[in-house]
Amino acid sequence: MDVPKKAELPLDAVFVTHAHLDHSGYLPALYKEGYEGSVCATSVTFDLMSLLLRDALKVQSKRGLKLLFMPHDIEKMERLKRIVRFGEEIEIGDALITVHNAGHIPGAVSFVLEAEGKRILYTGDIKFLDTRLVSGAEPHFKDIDIVITECTYSYKNHPDREKLIDRIREIAQETVYNNGILLLPCFAVGRTQELLINLYDLGLPIYLDGMGIDATEIILNHPEYIKNPSELRKAFSKARKVVRPRDRNEAVHNACIIITTAGMMNGGPVSFYMKKLHNKENCSLVTTGYMVEGTVGRTLMDTGRYIADGLDVRPKMHMEFLDLSAHTDHDHIVRFLEKLSPEKIFLVHGEHNPEFEKELKSMGFDAYSPEMGEKMRV
Repeated sequence: MDVPKKAELPLDAVFVTHAHLDHSGYLPALYKEGYEGSVCATSVTFDLMSLLLRDALKVQSKRGLKLLFMPHDIEKMERLKRIVRFGEEIEIGDALITVHNAGHIPGAVSFVLEAEGKRILYTGDIKFLDTRLVSGAEPHFKDIDIVITECTYSYKNHPDREKLIDRIREIAQETVYNNGILLLPCFAVGRTQELLINLYDLGLPIYLDGMGIDATEIILNHPEYIKNPSELRKAFSKARKVVRPRDRNEAVHNACIIITTAGMMNGGPVSFYMKKLHNKENCSLVTTGYMVEGTVGRTLMDTGRYIADGLDVRPKMHMEFLDLSAHTDHDHIVRFLEKLSPEKIFLVHGEHNPEFEKELKSMGFDAYSPEMGEKMRV
């Protein structure tokens, strides 16, 4: 992915919707480039960003990549943070920004910016339906003139979430009862916690590996951003945490469920488990999240081949690729936009935005899918 050569300073403030690196990964670089202002986000987002950004720096260094920022840039961001809450209104100069729950992951928000007689909604990553982890976004925005909306799944609708959860539970039971291992590669933030909540009551051994351990501890320290903190706490307490290499070796020699990073299978402990398990027919692999093109997980999904860490194999494991998404889908976006009836719609964060732009225009919307780096005057 191309990154901006340099931010256009000065900026009045920076607002962050949530902690995932595709939304927060460049923040410390702003301070490296001379930004001196605050970053506004929820408390749990800040704590999760600190975890993810430090890990990103470690990965960049390990892989010999150009470092976009240094540890002291992260520390400066942390010193200048401004914590916001759902429902809060923040004044920045003549602008008023209102914070709304986005329903994507714990602490994720949408922002409404009111300035110069216009009301602009930036959805960030948004989901309108409840999960067992977080409450969905409330789609009741009033008098919105301009919408900047994510379009990750503008081209499809999601299957019934409860049926997908039931299928994962079924695979878990069948696999473990067959003396096998169910491997669940997961995003550390959001998906790990949701799967813990939905699987712990099966009474099967669950091993939790990777950054999901630290992320779950952080989320539990901010219980106001999850639906049922006691349920997650109970599920987390029952899981066996992998903290030493011998724990990992123990896991692969037991019939169990393993929840581990990385969600798109690019590195992380999942690489160890795939080396050990790919040839075992009594084991299962279930992915549950979005796979960016070019990732190990996307290649496996598209071709049936696992290509990573010196391996190029067709796993003998039972494999299923399920769409347990934390994003909204086509029909929900369309209904949302119809209800808002804005003057202008900008489409971002999707691989099929030009097609969605055409569809919205055919419905009478003034929609536009901007190119990377393009400036728009509103």
